[in-house]
Amino acid sequence: MSKFEQLSVEWFVYINVDIVSGNVLSVRFEKQPVEEKVESKLAIKLKKDLERYFSGKRVEFNYPVCFEYTNFVSKVLNETKKVPYGSVATYGELARRLNTNAYRAVGKALAINRTPILIPCHRVVSKRGLGGYSAGIEIKRELLRLEGVI
Repeated sequence: MSKFEQLSVEWFVYINVDIVSGNVLSVRFEKQPVEEKVESKLAIKLKKDLERYFSGKRVEFNYPVCFEYTNFVSKVLNETKKVPYGSVATYGELARRLNTNAYRAVGKALAINRTPILIPCHRVVSKRGLGGYSAGIEIKRELLRLEGVI
């Protein structure tokens, strides 16, 4: 058993996305759906890409994201976008790529990522295991399982 593997958890969540002025503002995992309003070409394309991703297909999410973060958080999130599908990086590795030793600050920056999956913070793990995830560790585990990491 790898350090990531644990008993499989049955999971079912809705992915709710907010798009404002042509930018993705948020991606949320929720237990209840919201009334679907797919009104733009961007929303239609993103919905199709999310469906493909959750069916187990590799998808590169290159969408305009609303970045209203500090300079450091923006750098962390931009570096996180470079972690490829089916791979992981540790908080420490991400910190080193940013020329800092502040791996805890990297974790805190990832915790406020409003667009998970598009900015794949689930691919950043602790050197001792999965680490945390704002939507819950079970969802992080299942996303990594979906990508074949665990």
